[in-house]
Amino acid sequence: MKLNQLRQLIKEELEAIQEKEFSTKSYEIDDEVGKFFVATKPKSKKATIDDIVFESDVFHFANQVKGGLAFDDVIGIYEQKSDARRKGTESLKEYDMQLKEMEDAMNEFREAKKGIDDKKKVAREKIKNLQ
Repeated sequence: MKLNQLRQLIKEELEAIQEKEFSTKSYEIDDEVGKFFVATKPKSKKATIDDIVFESDVFHFANQVKGGLAFDDVIGIYEQKSDARRKGTESLKEYDMQLKEMEDAMNEFREAKKGIDDKKKVAREKIKNLQ
């Protein structure tokens, strides 16, 4: 088997694995929990409700955690999609408020720094005039 053929075979196998649905149904496991909805914290300004709320089952959620979802980023797990979306919407609003507060604080800092720089300039001029 040539190297290119081996690479293609590996690529195809990886794609097949990634496309496979990992769920309790695909493994024929009794699942009394079933589907649930997860709401996570927004990570960027551009986050939407669809970015932070998703439907899951036990396997899907485990894969999300395995893939990097931190428990600290999970706001809640809900039986009803509407509850998860409500909590997600609240989280998005809170995130926007925190960003606005941070932007306001940075603007205040910039203004204060500019004021200090202006006072330094005036003080330097006065010292120069005294000499």
